Order: sequence, then C-alpha cells, then structure tokens
Amino acid sequence: MDDWAAYEDRMQTFDANNALKGSESTSLTFQHQLGTYGRHLYVIFAIKDDTIVYREPNSPQLNESDHLVIAMQNNRGEFVRYMITTIAPGWVNAHRIDNNINNPRILGPEVHIKGEWQETSDGYNIEIRIPRNMLGDKLSFALADVDDQRTRLTDTIISTAGLDQPDTLGTIMFPSEEAEQLLSGLQHPLTRTWAIDINNRVIARTGNLTEPDSEPSANDDQKITQRPFFAGLISLIYKLILKQPATEFHDELLNASRLNSEEFRSAINGQPAIRWRQTPDKEVNILTATYPVYDKSRVIGAVAIEQTSNAILLIQNRAMEILINLTFLAFLIASIVLLVFATRLSIRVSRLRDATENAITDDGRVVGQISTVDATDEIGDLSRSVADMLSRLAQYNRYLESMASKLSHELRTPVTVVRSSLDNLTQNSSENEIKTYLQRAREGIQRLNDILTRMSEATRLEQTIQSEQQHTFELDQVISGCVEGYKLIHPQTRFILEVEKNHSYPLQGSPDLIAQMLDKLINNAIDFHEPETPIRIKLLHANKDMVLYIENTGPLLPDEMQSNLFESMVSVRQNRSEQPHLGLGLYIARLIVEFHHGRISANNLPAKNGVSIKITFPSINTAP
Repeated sequence: MDDWAAYEDRMQTFDANNALKGSESTSLTFQHQLGTYGRHLYVIFAIKDDTIVYREPNSPQLNESDHLVIAMQNNRGEFVRYMITTIAPGWVNAHRIDNNINNPRILGPEVHIKGEWQETSDGYNIEIRIPRNMLGDKLSFALADVDDQRTRLTDTIISTAGLDQPDTLGTIMFPSEEAEQLLSGLQHPLTRTWAIDINNRVIARTGNLTEPDSEPSANDDQKITQRPFFAGLISLIYKLILKQPATEFHDELLNASRLNSEEFRSAINGQPAIRWRQTPDKEVNILTATYPVYDKSRVIGAVAIEQTSNAILLIQNRAMEILINLTFLAFLIASIVLLVFATRLSIRVSRLRDATENAITDDGRVVGQISTVDATDEIGDLSRSVADMLSRLAQYNRYLESMASKLSHELRTPVTVVRSSLDNLTQNSSENEIKTYLQRAREGIQRLNDILTRMSEATRLEQTIQSEQQHTFELDQVISGCVEGYKLIHPQTRFILEVEKNHSYPLQGSPDLIAQMLDKLINNAIDFHEPETPIRIKLLHANKDMVLYIENTGPLLPDEMQSNLFESMVSVRQNRSEQPHLGLGLYIARLIVEFHHGRISANNLPAKNGVSIKITFPSINTAP
C-alpha cells in the first residue's frame, strides 16, 4: 500500500451493498483502485476479512478458498475470466477459468497476470499487474470469501460490477494517444493541457507545470564558468532575498483520471470558465482556463489549459530587481554627491585651520584676525565662533601685557613702605621710633618676598610635576586628612565633608600635589565665603569617574570670567587684603588636576547664592 499512499483519497469502497452472493451482515469489505504505469495496468485491493482461508496444496478446486475473480473483454473482443488464489502469502499468478462461476474449471495458467498477496492485521492486500495489450473496454473484479475450512463453501462474493455477461462488466478507459498528439501541437512551456469527455473523464493530458529534471550538460558548465563573478554574486543575493518560483509542489490533479471541479463542470455545460486554485502545500497558485468542445451543436467534452503563478512571480522578481538596481544607483549618486559635499566642507575647514594658524604666532601672540563669512551652515558658525574666540584671546593677551601695571600696583605699596621707613631712619629718631620703622621695613620686604614667591610658585610647580613620582593612593583618605587640618587652622570656619559610602577612590598620582590643590581651593573658598556659612566638600562616584565638589556661599562669578578663571594671573577679587593675590592659585590648581588627567571647572550654584568648584578624576583603570 505504500506505493498507493499518494492516491489514497481515490480508493473506492465495496461492501455488502455490492454483494453478488451472501448476506448483508457479512464482514467482508474491500477498497480498490487502479492505475497505469508504462505498459501495464496495476490494481490494488485492501481487503478486510476476519478469517483468511488459503487453498489446500495440490487442490484442483480454486474456489474452495478466498480468491479474486477477474472478468474482462480482451483486446480481441472475447469474454474471458481469470481467478487468483494462493496456498500462502507471497507471489501469485492468475489461472484462466471457464464461465461457470459456481464450479469453475481451470483452463490453464496465465503467466502475464501476476501479483502479490500480503496479510495485514485485519485481512490481506492483493496487488496485481495486467498488460494493457490484453485489455479491451470492459473489466470487473470480484472477491470471494470462504470462512469454513471444513466445508470450504463460498459465503460471500462482492463485485465491482457484473460478472456473468460482457454487458454487465464495468467500463475501462485509457487516455487517447490520438488526442494527446493533437493537444501537443498547442503546447507551450510550463503549461498543462487536459481533454475530458462528457463524463468528466480524462482522455488526454500533455505538458508539465514544472521544468523537467535534466542532467547538466557541458555547455551549461561552460556558461556558468564564463558568467562574470559580480553578476553571479548579485544573482545569488537576489535569490536569497526574493521569493523564488517553486520548482517542486504538490499538485493534487497531477495523476487525476476524472476532473469534477467547478470550472470543468461549467465547460461541460457549455460555459467557458477561469479559476485560480492553490496547491495543498500552498507553494503556488494554478490558473485553469476551460472551454467546451462541440460536435456540431452538441457538447462532447472540454479542454483546459493550466499555468502556475510562477510566471507572475518571475515578473514580480524582475520588477523588484529593477527597483533594487535603481535604488542602488540612486544610493551611488547620493554617495557621490555627499562625497563632493564632504570634500567641499573639508576644504573650507582646512582654510579655516590655515587662517587660525596664521593669526597666532608661535609664541602665542595674536597678530591677525579671521574674516567672518556669511554662510549659514555649521562651518560658517564655526568660523564666526573661531573669529570671536581669537578676538577674546587678543583681549586676554592685552590683559596679560598690562599685567606690568598690575604688578607695579602691587609692588608700589611695599616699596613705598620700605623707602619711607629708611628715610625716617636717617632722621634723628627715638629708639622706639627706630624699632617701628625697622618693623615696617621688614613687613614691606616680606610683602615683596611673598609677591616674588607667588610669581615663581607656578614655575616651580611645573618643574615639580615633571619629576614627581606617581603611585596609587586613596583619594578620600587624603581629602579627609586635609579637611581635619583645615578645621584646626581655621576654627572660625565650619567645614562639612560628604563622602559617598560603599565605594573606593583609587587615584594614580601624588597625594602631596592633591593636598596642595586643596589648599589653594579651600583658601579661595574661605576668602569668598560669607561668615557663619559652611564650606562643603563632597566626594562621589559618577559612572566611572570620581567627582570632587568644593562649594561656598558668597559672591557669584561674573559670566565673562567663568571660562578663563583658571588661567594664569586671572583674579576676580575686588577688595585688597593684607596678602598679595596675583591670580595664580586657581591656575596652580588646574595644573595639578591636569597632571592627574582630570578636569576642573567653576560654576555658580543653582540657587545663585555661591560658587561650586567641580573636579573630575578618572579611575585608575580609565586613566590614559
């Protein structure tokens, strides 16, 4: 039965309703179908029988066991019968018998009709093969059941049609070779043509809906070899991204012998019809067009032509390939346009760079200006920003150049004090006055010394940084120790230290330099903080960085000084104090922070009631 599994839905069932002999309560039933392959007719019987009785060895009677009867009209128009039985499962041959069905006489073996008998769980199967050149137009089969091995009498006979006379036999039809030759003249590639008679039976079929399998030829190999690599690669990509026509699919009408669908019935009724249907595996859709065939004014059959949706899919894929090609071409053109645009931008940036380099000398003096452009794009904005930056840098250079007057202002007071003290000493003075003048002279000299010390402090720090040995230390421990010292030195000022817990703060560098940086920043915060307000020192983690905040309540930073507050000799102090201030403290703090690969910035507090210094140090794993 495995060979017939694909055609299981075509099996016909025969039971007590088809019995020629026996009661309606018989348990004998069978399923049956037939088909052609090559020059033979194949017939399958799936019999359900609760008792199998085989023929006794050397018994001359064939009808005393379960058996199969074949009745036909042969190719010479003769009415003949054959019987198949066996003594055991296996290969079987037919025997020709006379027309006495109740007590048949064996006329001789028929070696051309053979088959196999197989037992099953509920009966047995018989498959036989009959040469087509033995058959005429009439054919019937009957299965006889014997249940009693003692009496061996036939209980039931179930037949596909009559067995007694040629007129009672069933009709068998084979496709017409003449009709197929006529249809082959109308055949087109990948189409299938049918011809059916008035009873919807297939009398001719030509063509296939798929390409026939063929072995690759030497010419095909040569074509593949000569195909450009790029074209082959593109073709492979298209096959991967686009749905390809199905070369294999399940067609339920492939071996149909009768076509009863709606479009065929319409054609038999004289009305042409067109219908789409989907294959059971949903791989393709098949379009069927039917048309009636007339003999004068009478419909005698119909013809049908079928084609799959693969042709439409090929056209669709071709359209998609054209669309993809055009898209790629548009992308290529856009890339070229973008490349030209980027090249133009690069040239403009290069010109801006050259103008910037020519505007500043090697020693940092601003000797020129950048002409602004009217372009409204980003490069135009950048050029205007650079021009503005150079303008502000030139102003800052002029500020530095005017530093001589600032220094003379700071130096004039202690020099005047020393000069006046010396002048007074030359005059006749009492011993107390001499001591006073000497003390004032010493204080003036000390002030001069402090000014010179502060001026050289930055230079000494840069030299120290270059030779400073680095090692890993805990930043929070250094800050905690420094804050404890500030509390002792400045008991009138309240310090609040906040360190985020459950974190470590390893830093690669010099703890002494960090302490020196804190001294500068804390002294600056003390000078500017309002009395009775605390100075807050906060250390916390932000992503992979360590962030240190020093916040004090007091005057705000001017907006124009926030960006250059940490430059050399920049100060926002308005009131003079006893100690000289040259604007080097924050500059020294910036040098120390940069030595530790950090960043420092100053901003006004969000509440606009003070200033916050923010220092960001990278962890030792992320430090360059």
